[in-house]
Amino acid sequence: MAKTTKSQARTKRERSEFLWGWLFILPTTIGLIVLNIIPIFQTIYQSFFKTGDFGKGNIFIGLQNYQKVFADKEIWQALINTFKYAIVEVPFSIVIALVLAVLLNRKMKGRSIYRTIIFLPMVAAPAAVAMVWRWLLNTRYGLVNIVLGDLGLPTPSWISDPKFIMISLIIVEVWSGIGYNTIILLAAIQGISAEMYESADLDGASGFQKFWKITLPLVSPSMFFLLTMGLMKAMRAFDMIYMFIGKDAWSTGGPLLEAVRTMVYGIYFNGFTRMDMGMASAESVVLFIMIMIVTGIQFKLQDKWVNYD
Repeated sequence: MAKTTKSQARTKRERSEFLWGWLFILPTTIGLIVLNIIPIFQTIYQSFFKTGDFGKGNIFIGLQNYQKVFADKEIWQALINTFKYAIVEVPFSIVIALVLAVLLNRKMKGRSIYRTIIFLPMVAAPAAVAMVWRWLLNTRYGLVNIVLGDLGLPTPSWISDPKFIMISLIIVEVWSGIGYNTIILLAAIQGISAEMYESADLDGASGFQKFWKITLPLVSPSMFFLLTMGLMKAMRAFDMIYMFIGKDAWSTGGPLLEAVRTMVYGIYFNGFTRMDMGMASAESVVLFIMIMIVTGIQFKLQDKWVNYD
């Protein structure tokens, strides 16, 4: 009788925990379904239609939107720009963050202040970041060109020359995201046992050898996480680029716009300027597939350089 009572109490408690567990995750689950899952299927569905006015009167056109996507030279250029931006910006950001994390892990005066300063760009709004850097990189009165001029170095047109605009954007994005990457890698370094470094010291290992044989392999999972998330973010880049080059460049077009046009810009332009949601949806699906392919390749290659031991 006692065993039956205990079994009933356990079943009641398990049922209660099950219900409370679902109750806690229900808001997040509903939000995920409404804001993410359903829009994905709606976008795929809409990509097969020519959008009517105000989202009504859609005409089914099959794969015509996808044919336009792959036949459009501007979209191919946008894809090239997107990959160029992602492949350069993300690795640079991770490498610089790793160097800073190693330095900030050492004992030094004012270490907490340095960590705070490096993390500060993360809390700044993208609009504020873009405005400040537009001033810093201004050709005539920007602080960067003033310093370069005083040093006798060339003073490029950072934000108005198509040759330098992509470099400028990469610099701004690296600066704005370096704090997050540094904090993640710093936490990974602090999780490494001090005994491993002590054993390496007893074996006479140099600082570089300890970094290469101990630090780098043990933080590689965190680097893989940052690489994966960074590439996803970079391939969806738009807001910083839009605010950085200014509204005039977006409206007038020209070489400057062509130099920074990304896939997300094409989605924005077709969806909210031309009001062609079908074409925008097709571009969204293509970008989604590209991100999945890149992410799949990363997971496939991680065994060759990521150490989970």
